[in-house]
Amino acid sequence: MRKALVLCLVVLVAGAFFAQAAGAETVMDKVIKEKVLRVGVAPWKNFIQKNPATGEYEGIIADDLRNFEKETGIKVEISETNWAGMIAGMQAGKWDAIMNGLGATVQRSVSVAFTEPYGYYAEASLVRTKDKVNSFADLDKKGNKITCIAGTSAHTLWKDKFKNAELVPFSDSTTAMLEVIQGRAKAFMSDSLVNSFRAKERPELKLFIPENTTWFYQAHAVRYGDSDLLAFLNTYIRNMRVRGWYKELGNKWGMADSWATGPKN
Repeated sequence: MRKALVLCLVVLVAGAFFAQAAGAETVMDKVIKEKVLRVGVAPWKNFIQKNPATGEYEGIIADDLRNFEKETGIKVEISETNWAGMIAGMQAGKWDAIMNGLGATVQRSVSVAFTEPYGYYAEASLVRTKDKVNSFADLDKKGNKITCIAGTSAHTLWKDKFKNAELVPFSDSTTAMLEVIQGRAKAFMSDSLVNSFRAKERPELKLFIPENTTWFYQAHAVRYGDSDLLAFLNTYIRNMRVRGWYKELGNKWGMADSWATGPKN
C-alpha cells in the first residue's frame, strides 16, 4: 500500500512537471508575441560593424538582418559583445541567437546548435594576379616560398601539405602579403573570407583556393533546446538560398563565388 502511494505521488509530480514544461513559453513564442529577435554580435569588418560616420551597421550580416526584418516582420535587436563572450552571453539569456558570421566548427557545436549554412569558406591563398596558378602543384614547387601567419589555422593546415615549397610563418599579415606583392614569395595562405576582402583591396593580388584545402561553413547559432527557433531560422536561410540572396550579398561585398555555393565537389 505504502509503495503504491509513493509510486502514485511520483507519477503525479512527474505529470505536473511535464504539463508545466509543455505549457512553458518558448523563445520562439516570445519572439512571435513581441515581434523582436534579440541577437548577439561581435563586430567584424565587412560582416557587421558600425559605420562611424552614420552610426549604422554595415556588412554582409547587417544587410541580411535588415532583409530578415523585411521578410518576417520581426525586429532584430542587436547587442554588441566580443568573440570571447558571444556563446556565454547567449547561454546566460542575454540574446536569443548569435548572428555575426560565426564559423560552425565541431568544437563550438558542443556548446551551441547551428543552423544550416548560408556561407562557406576554406583555407585559401593570395597570389599575384599576373601569375598562372591553377592547382596546388603550381604552389608546391621546389624553390617556392609560401607565407602565412604563425599559429593560425592556415599555418597548421598547410605545414603538412607542402612537401616541396617552403612554408614561412610571419607575425603579421601585412609583411606576409608584401612578400608576395614584391615577388619574393609565391603565395600567402589564410582563410578565403579574409583573403577575398584583401584581394578586393589589392588588385595586384587574386584569390586562389587549392583543390586540397579544408572547407568550413558559416551559420547562426542558438541554444540547444530552442528547436523551434532553429527551425524558423533554417526556413529563412533555405528560402534566401534558393532566391539567390546570399550570392547577391557575396557579390556586393567582394566575396569569392564559392562563398555562396561551397566546394564544387
